[in-house]
Amino acid sequence: MICLSMLDTEDDRCRFEKIFWENHMVMYHIALGILHSETDAEDAVQEAFCKLAENFSKYFHLTGREMTALCVTIVKAKAVDILRRQKFLSDEQVENLVVYDKHRENQPEDSILQHEEQNTVHRALARLPEIYREVLELKFFYGMKVREIAKLLDISPKTAEMRLYRGQKKLKGIMMDEEEK
Repeated sequence: MICLSMLDTEDDRCRFEKIFWENHMVMYHIALGILHSETDAEDAVQEAFCKLAENFSKYFHLTGREMTALCVTIVKAKAVDILRRQKFLSDEQVENLVVYDKHRENQPEDSILQHEEQNTVHRALARLPEIYREVLELKFFYGMKVREIAKLLDISPKTAEMRLYRGQKKLKGIMMDEEEK
């Protein structure tokens, strides 16, 4: 890993390597879900870890769950950057991008109703603006608390709470519209 050379101490390199092994597959699947190319997904993961290494002193204190959420956020941004560089997506399409969710593939095949409900939620999430979708994903997919989300996104806890509230309200409205169709 090239990123290890960016770290100052052996202790930092060991911590960073542990973070890599705990998160690289999740990050790869998220990038693959966005980019649909193994090579581009690997590039996005590499760029994400380099970005993390550049700012490691800011983040090394995060808990495992917080670090995973940070890694997911960074790799998602790097994947979108790759798409933009390739000029495949407009800003509006990027705003409505849905990422891979590892929990969707782990459902039993005989649970059709649950699968349909999940699809409805994912379609509704895809229609949300990014600022609302991001906080909802961090809260409900990664189990983060409002303060953790605020710290991770560099916003105030009140702003995080408001985005959660508004996001949930918009999500509920979208899902009600879906049911009526």
